[in-house]
Amino acid sequence: MDERSDLAGVVLGGRYELHEPIGAGGMAVVWRARDHVLARTVAVKIVGSDRGEQHRIRREAQAAAGLSHPNIAQVHDYGELTAEGRVLPYVVMELVEGGTLADRMADGPVPPRQAMRICAEIAAALAAAHALGLVHRDIKPANVMLGPTGAKVVDFGIAAATAPSGTGELDPEVLGTPAYLAPERLIDDAVEPASDVYALGVVLYRLLSGHSPWSSEDTTQMLTAHIYLEPAPLPPVAGVPAFVAELCERCLIKDPTRRPSAREVSALLSRGATHPEPGAAASLPGGGADATAKDARPRHRGRLAVAAALLLATGAAGWLLIPDDPPDGVTAAFPSGSPPPAAPGGRSTAPRAGSTPGSLPTTTKATATTTGATPDPAVTRTVAPVLTATPTAGPATPSAPVPTRTTVAPPPGPGPDPEPVTRAWSSDAGSLTATCPSPATAEILTYQARKPFKVQSAGTGPSAAPAVTFKHGNAVTTMTVTCSGGQPAMATT
Repeated sequence: MDERSDLAGVVLGGRYELHEPIGAGGMAVVWRARDHVLARTVAVKIVGSDRGEQHRIRREAQAAAGLSHPNIAQVHDYGELTAEGRVLPYVVMELVEGGTLADRMADGPVPPRQAMRICAEIAAALAAAHALGLVHRDIKPANVMLGPTGAKVVDFGIAAATAPSGTGELDPEVLGTPAYLAPERLIDDAVEPASDVYALGVVLYRLLSGHSPWSSEDTTQMLTAHIYLEPAPLPPVAGVPAFVAELCERCLIKDPTRRPSAREVSALLSRGATHPEPGAAASLPGGGADATAKDARPRHRGRLAVAAALLLATGAAGWLLIPDDPPDGVTAAFPSGSPPPAAPGGRSTAPRAGSTPGSLPTTTKATATTTGATPDPAVTRTVAPVLTATPTAGPATPSAPVPTRTTVAPPPGPGPDPEPVTRAWSSDAGSLTATCPSPATAEILTYQARKPFKVQSAGTGPSAAPAVTFKHGNAVTTMTVTCSGGQPAMATT
């Protein structure tokens, strides 16, 4: 039987009239259909399964129907069609008008900001599923629809209840697409949330770079690369913050326990899409540096230039204001009658021959105390920087002129560290306050659910992306806080 043509006009379950096929993949065909009961257009996915698969598909469709999230295509119904002695399960889903992410990638490069936003929405969908113990198992561009309201993940029909490696509850077959399969899926088919994060990391890498993290010519090489080969580093991409590049690499770590959660991926990519910070150093949540050395050097040189200008201006003013007699409080550079010390580089600070007492020399040299120099034993207090002036004649005529030293106070320091910024946010599900104990670390101080929601989980930190999840029925809202440069920001998923 050809499901593409022979089923047109068939009414399933007494309410879903099939119009035309709109997609196909694997053993399934997706039809545009009309729900006569609720007067709406829906998508019906008919699965050409083997005998005995109906029970598994029905069980997983029931689990997927419990997901309620704006970035997940809603599952409405399940049924079974008997045709020519075959039982064909079908799943009725929300119809998302628009093409798939795979179609969009085939049209040309995706702008970095759009790529980060799409992957942030995929991660938000996965976070909602993982919170309920569901794993998608086949995250790939063909299973992401790009509709008017954003990205929507489809095909939770092959999702499975979480079964971590080593529990003895592993599925007998590997489901998914080879290009996006996590290593643990291939080794023992462990079904866990980190596997979805790995697949999403591959999608993000491809969107930002335009190619796969590995160079593979066939499926066997691809599967081998997932298990044994480290991915190539993500090349620099204009408009992509450093912390997003590091996040992509963390998603592709072979060890699933070291990958970030989908919730953290969503929060960081949302921040990157909103504030891409092109060409600037960015904080690296999860262990990265606060700023790159390339970005830090120009700012450092700028501060040195300002300090040098202030020092020269202050030194020149101090020289012009030196009186004939040393004022009170000026420390003598060396005792009367002793030879003047040599200036750095062997230059003498003694008066030049032919100089007239009481007049300024034609050439002025200034010396400053430097770190590691041997201090003058006659100096009772060292103040840096120090300007040494050629001495002038005093009221009496001593056997040797007494030079003077003018001390210049250093410019004021930066002062105490500013108080951490504390901010408050609220949503339909609850509210919280948070602060940044460090430039890239956030901490949730208080949180409270808003009726009828209740607190499902809370990770207050300090960490890169602490979050509180509120739940009411099938509605799940997660408020995640991140920090960049000491400024807290919140994302709701």
